[in-house]
Amino acid sequence: MNPIDSVKEKFKDKIVKFHEKSPRRYYIDIRKEDLLDFVDYIFNELHARYMILSGVDNPPDHIEVLYHFSFDNIGKVVTLRVTLDRENPEVESISRIVTGAQWIEREIQDILGVKFLNHPDPRRFILPDDWPEGKYPLRKDYKAGQDE
Repeated sequence: MNPIDSVKEKFKDKIVKFHEKSPRRYYIDIRKEDLLDFVDYIFNELHARYMILSGVDNPPDHIEVLYHFSFDNIGKVVTLRVTLDRENPEVESISRIVTGAQWIEREIQDILGVKFLNHPDPRRFILPDDWPEGKYPLRKDYKAGQDE
């Protein structure tokens, strides 16, 4: 069974939405409560390569966090998409499964305000230590220079 079908079969009751964007790109919308199960299976059981994590601000109500994995042997990319409340964007850190996610989680925390629960090192990463709390430069309502 190819890995895409394997994910669909294993998590058929936990997939909120499955979208085949192209023959090589798949998006799977999931609940944040199921994230670690999906990541563990895709990364550890199916041996997909972790590519990167990205975040998107979608005012007025949510932020998306996207987890990108590649099945290099078949030339396909799977993206897990989690939707978070914009006022309290929290999701479990995947860094205990994918160590390489630590820095990008810290970066997204700085620039979008997403809190990655149980992160081993939640210090600021790219913004200065004196950056104002609650100001996130990649949120669409942020205006450059507003804090100068």
